[in-house]
Amino acid sequence: MANVLFSQIDGNKNSFAVVDNRYTHRWYDAWGDVDKVVCDNEWNVDNFTVTATATSPITASILPSAVALITTAAADFAGDNIQATGSRFKFTAGQPCYFGAKITISDATQSGLVVGLWGVDTTLMAASSTHALAITAGGIGFTKLDAVTAMHFKSYRTTVEANTAAAQTMDVAAHVYEIYYDGTKVMGYIDNELIATFTETLPNAVMTPSIEFRAGEAGAKTCTIHWMRAFQIRS
Repeated sequence: MANVLFSQIDGNKNSFAVVDNRYTHRWYDAWGDVDKVVCDNEWNVDNFTVTATATSPITASILPSAVALITTAAADFAGDNIQATGSRFKFTAGQPCYFGAKITISDATQSGLVVGLWGVDTTLMAASSTHALAITAGGIGFTKLDAVTAMHFKSYRTTVEANTAAAQTMDVAAHVYEIYYDGTKVMGYIDNELIATFTETLPNAVMTPSIEFRAGEAGAKTCTIHWMRAFQIRS
């Protein structure tokens, strides 16, 4: 973390962030009048609500560069829905917000992934019958469904998709997914590349950092969470 700077955010004299001076949308920490969730050193299940489909454990990773590992059961739709306990983030004018996560999945096609800031919801993707998004409380993030490699950056108001943009062709390499709300508009990034900027019909839900990963066939799949962080400055 050599390339960082300390920044006063949006004129709030009581709030500061540790910002990457190469990629200024990326925050490493924040303090003062802030809300934050940080999972970049160790996995503590008590800080998250985990809803499992079939026997799909999430465990502390043994890799030095990761904090947690999801291993699905060897069954279609098996997986975990993970949300930070306590719903605390909301896009409010003049209150910047950052979310980021680094993730690796084992199968680019036969799996589903949702990552971002979402309202409290135990099944961001359907858990049976048809592989599809099942957003009920709104939010924003990156989504990839089973049987395709196309990932999209999307936002929802309650159950209605409000914005969407093509994001990437999924593979099995590690990728960094980030969302930055500057107090008026929201931007999505993958591996430091700007994917899209949404300016209208932004989510109005109270959201929480979320990851859901599901198998798309009768074979076990894995999702490695290297880190996940979220911060919001309060006026």
